[in-house]
Formats: sequence, structure tokens, C-alpha cells
Amino acid sequence: MPKQESFRIWNVFQLHFPRLSASNYLKDKPMFRIVVVGAVFYCLSVTAANAKEYFVENAYEYSRVSASLKAGDTIILANGEWKDFDLVVTGEGRKEAPITILAQSKGKVLLTGRSSLRIGGRYILVTGLVFRNGYSPRSEVISFRRNKRDLAAYSRVTEVVIDGFSKPDKQDADYWVGLYGKNNRFDHNHLVGKTNKGVTLAVRLDSAESRHNNHRIDHNYFGPRPALGTNGGETIRIGTSTYSEHVSNTLVEKNVFDRTDGEIEIISSKSGGNIYRENLFLRAQGALTLRHGDGNLVERNVFLGHGKAKTGGIRVINRNQIVRENYMEGLRGTGFWGALTIMNGVPDSPKNRYVRVENAQIERNTIVDSTRITFGAGADSERLAPPINSCIVKNLLSGTGEGTFIEADADVSGIRFVENRLLKGSVHSAIVGLHPKAAELERKANGLLYPVDERLIQHGAPLNLVPTSLESVGVTWYPKPGP
Repeated sequence: MPKQESFRIWNVFQLHFPRLSASNYLKDKPMFRIVVVGAVFYCLSVTAANAKEYFVENAYEYSRVSASLKAGDTIILANGEWKDFDLVVTGEGRKEAPITILAQSKGKVLLTGRSSLRIGGRYILVTGLVFRNGYSPRSEVISFRRNKRDLAAYSRVTEVVIDGFSKPDKQDADYWVGLYGKNNRFDHNHLVGKTNKGVTLAVRLDSAESRHNNHRIDHNYFGPRPALGTNGGETIRIGTSTYSEHVSNTLVEKNVFDRTDGEIEIISSKSGGNIYRENLFLRAQGALTLRHGDGNLVERNVFLGHGKAKTGGIRVINRNQIVRENYMEGLRGTGFWGALTIMNGVPDSPKNRYVRVENAQIERNTIVDSTRITFGAGADSERLAPPINSCIVKNLLSGTGEGTFIEADADVSGIRFVENRLLKGSVHSAIVGLHPKAAELERKANGLLYPVDERLIQHGAPLNLVPTSLESVGVTWYPKPGP
């Protein structure tokens, strides 16, 4: 076997069997190590020997070779413009031998005109493409399903750009990305400039095969999206009201949302069991909204409004939501756009309205230089059910000094306020025990503000919180928009 191929196989072994490759047992048993690693080398070398690589220069050549792809096969798309390209890939790859579609050079394969990508099968990898100067003829630009019967599983789209690939009619809706199936990953992609109606990225739960999906959405750059002026401009939506009682179990982690002003819900969580962790919201109008569904976790996210109008934080609805260790600064939104908004609910609410907030845990968040926190928001003749059995614990809070910083629009007796520290701002009279007491703040190496007084260090976001950087998301070979 050639030396270069041996190294490749060893790298694959370490990637897919990290615990085994690093185990003490393998280290302590040389003969066993030789047998195990030799067997893996043999299996992977057989796969490598049987795998085929195709270089294609047009849609006809692609169609001809893609019909019979096997595990480990790779199709390389030639650099240049692929206009009106219906890119479809499916097949049975394997974890150690995915079916791969890649650009000859990253960023040099341009899908233009009426183009789209559909993925079915298992263990499919697509990378290096750019969608620009056109729009999808379908309801999605990228779909993790070939059709309703062929959903993607264990598949990945990485280092792909969608730039301004919007339908000409603003009211003609589509998704840029539709996630279906299970165990798929969408990472290190660059999506910017959606101007027509429809969610930028939607996780669909409209079939049993797409629930409890374990999808991972991470390290993506979601760039500027102008305000749509109506509902339907979310950047991410997970589920819908119809399927909101189902668990999605989707992880949204380490993404950047830069000026994603499409509508009031930057992220619309409409299902249960999701995790929103370590994302950066940068000058983004709107809020991360737990709109439907129970038992979601929002932790260690950073919201930097830089004083921009309508920049918000987190809005809480439904049951058993946990919001902890988040950092918010310079947010100027009020009402539903506020830094923290706990909604009133509808008694015996139907799925598409507002389920009462119950058992919410709001712990150790920092909210500084921000305009509004509201409890019982939206109370009216329909939304009559105030939050119950909820607690607000060890948060560090500081307003702008203009207007009422902490507002109560309804009964707050169902909320316990425990060991919170208010540094600045006025408080509604219904909220007892919160009185401003100034304390000096200093900006640490992570760029965030913390109390100088060490006795307050257990209040607010933790010291080890590191905002996700622009450099760590998206692709390195395609420029991000300027200020």
C-alpha cells in the first residue's frame, strides 16, 4: 500500500474511532493493537480501492455518473458557472466512506440562474459551492431530502455560500435551507442577503422520520437580512405550531447572526428539546423566541446591540424553559423586542397561540446598558394567564436610565426573584425586592463587562464565556459584508 494512502487510512481511523485509537488498552497491548489497527486498515483500504472519483464539467456528465454512486465515491464539479443546475445526490454512503460532492476549487463553482440542491440517502457530504445570481425554482435552495420518501440521514453540508439567491417577488416564499430526516449537520456555511418571504433555515417536523432528529447547526455565518415588514422573515425556525408538541432535539451552536433584521423572531423555536448555545447576535433586530414547544435550553449566548433600535434578547413562552448564563449589552428593544421578555399566556391555549409560561428558570444572565425587561408581556383580553412557578435567580441587571427598565404588564406573583442584583434603572412597583445599587463594572479580556467587586462574581454570566467570533464561522474564502 502506498505510504500516502496508509496515512489517509490512519487519519480516517482516528477520526471515526477516537476512543479506540487513544485507548490505554491499545497502548498496553501491542499485539492486539497491531491486529485491530491492521483489520481497520484492511477494511478501509478495500473501501478506498473500490471507491471512484469522477471529474464532471456539465449537468449531463453529472447525471450520468451520479445515478450509480457507491460508498466512498467522489464527484468533483469543474470550476465555472453551472447555470440552471438541478443538483441531486442520493445513495448509501458510510460513516467512514461518505458519498462526496465537492468543488474543484472552493468558491469557484457557481450555481446560478434557477438552481438548487437536493440530498437524499445516508452519509452524503457536499462542500465548496456558491449559489449566486439567481434563485431556486423549488420551495428550497438546499433541501435535505430528494423527495418525500427519500430523506437525508447522517449527511453534511459544509462551506457552502448562498448570497442574495432570492426570488424576484418579495412575497414569493421559499426556504434557503430545509432540514429533514435525522442526524444531519449544516456547518461553516455563509448565508446572506435573503430579501423575499420565507425562513432562511427551517427544520421541518412534518413527518415522524424528521422528529427527535439530532440535527446540528453550527459555525454558520448568517449575514444581513433586511426587514421584511411582515411575518415570515425568520432566520432560523425549528418546527411549526402544528407540530410544536413534538421534540426536535436540534442543536444550534456557535453561529453568528449579523444584522439579521428579517422580523421580530430571529430564531423561532416551535418545538421541544432544542439547545441554543454560544451563538453571537450582532446588531440584530428581533429576539431569540421560544414561541412554541417545551423544555428548551438557551445558554451562553451573547447579544450585542451596539445601541441599534429594536435589538432584543430572549423572549420566553411555554413550559420548562431554561435561560442561563447569557450576556446582553446595548439592546434598545422594548415590548416583544426587549432584552428579556416573559410573556403572558392564553388560558387553555390552542397550539398556535400562547401557552402560559410555567416552570421557567432564568439564571445568571447579564443584561447591561439595555432598555427593557418585561414580565407578563402582551397581557390583554385574550392573554390572561400570567407566568407561574418560575424563578429569576442571580441575574446581573443594569438599564440605560431612561424610562422603566424592569416592567410588569401583569401579575408577577408566580415568579420568584432570588438574589438578583440591579445596578441601574427603575422597576415597576409590583416587583418587590429589586432596588438599584450601583457597582463598578470592568471589561475583561473576553470583551464583556463584569463587576469589579468579587462578591458579585456569582451574579450574571460566567467569566469563562467567550463570544463566538466572526473569524470562526462561515467560510474563509468568501468575504463577509462590511459595517
